[in-house]
Amino acid sequence: MVFTAFPKKALMLVVALMLSACANYAAYSLQAYTYATEAKAKTLKLVSKANGSYSANRAAAEALLLDMDVAYEFAAGIENNEEAAEIWDKLRDPDGNLVGGFLSAWRTEFPGGVSANSVFIEEFKKNITFSFDRLICLEANKGQATSCADVAG
Repeated sequence: MVFTAFPKKALMLVVALMLSACANYAAYSLQAYTYATEAKAKTLKLVSKANGSYSANRAAAEALLLDMDVAYEFAAGIENNEEAAEIWDKLRDPDGNLVGGFLSAWRTEFPGGVSANSVFIEEFKKNITFSFDRLICLEANKGQATSCADVAG
């Protein structure tokens, strides 16, 4: 009788392991969601001010980058949260095409400001919005089988 029960228990263990492997993601965190939504709002507000000088907006830019560093460290410290941490890392990268890259280019290439109807601003805004929307979708749907890869910006 021990041998007949063993295959059922083994099968149940295999199924449980398979299900837990499919659910290899961090749990929902209101703090992580808040970091993402606040950073998106602050970023888009700052991007809209890029027709002014960088120096006039330096404090806000530095505060935003600090907020994003905090959010990255928070995300990176959560087990099974690699995707969110990677998005934060890309968002803040000064050599990338998102927030960090935008602020770096504004500071070095357009310190006096960018023309109001600039393609530069619009392209960055589109990329930044898409990335934040993906991050927000990911944070809002932790623990659910929701794909956030194609979130429209």
